[in-house]
Amino acid sequence: MATSDRPRAAAAVVRTEGTEILLVKHRWHDGTTSWILPGGALLPGEKPEEAVLRELDEETSLKGTIVRFLFSMPYDLGTSATFLVEVDATAQVTLGYDPEEAQESSKMLQDVAWFPIKDVRDNSEVRQVLACLDGLVPEHSEGEESSLPGV
Repeated sequence: MATSDRPRAAAAVVRTEGTEILLVKHRWHDGTTSWILPGGALLPGEKPEEAVLRELDEETSLKGTIVRFLFSMPYDLGTSATFLVEVDATAQVTLGYDPEEAQESSKMLQDVAWFPIKDVRDNSEVRQVLACLDGLVPEHSEGEESSLPGV
């Protein structure tokens, strides 16, 4: 195993009949930001299924239930396991914190928000989630023009 192997787990949380997905905005060490699925590194001895629910709670204050495993994908420090997670539809999402950053002045977590899936299809994680949920998540809402993939 590489010395940089740091397994992580991420939560794919969709709502509104699968038309919205939850993303968190991260500020990276180089100052850039990006919107990604809630998630983070596993603690020593922690299972991915435990880590994904802990990270979701830490980053968004949402309590979730795993529906099923979706996929694994490589990231710069190892492999990330992504799970479809269900939350209470009425629960309010609030930006949480990363306990590893308790003493740091510059926080990695910048924002949390629900996005219409159609607006974030180009996000690599969202694209992978959609591929796994094909047939379960509607392509578009009624009244919208459908867009053909790859056109």
